[in-house]
Amino acid sequence: MSWLVAFIGLVGLMFSAIGRSLESGTWEGFFTSGRAGRTFRPCGSRATWWVQNPSFESTADELEQRYQEIISHPYEQIYVRIRGEASRKGQYGPLGSYQRVVYVQELLEVRPKQDTDCLKDEDEE
Repeated sequence: MSWLVAFIGLVGLMFSAIGRSLESGTWEGFFTSGRAGRTFRPCGSRATWWVQNPSFESTADELEQRYQEIISHPYEQIYVRIRGEASRKGQYGPLGSYQRVVYVQELLEVRPKQDTDCLKDEDEE
């Protein structure tokens, strides 16, 4: 019986560790989509994140559809503000080329890129 209690405790610990591996938040930055996939570069960062749908949702697909309606040439960046969950730093996407993966849960703003985007981050540094 004690092994069962230990096993249940171990499983609970594993699931709590998995739950903490994602950081919920709101991010703004630049989204790009193309043959290689969907990527996001947060304001004030040089890192590029891989973009995915959360389980049983299609929010990233909706973002890509809106992207296609806005752009005038392939791989053009657009400005987005999104709510979602980002993974810990690691290796994600094709060949592990991206530092994080962001699971897009909500689209807060999607529009063409402007010269003034992300400037408030630079002013705060």
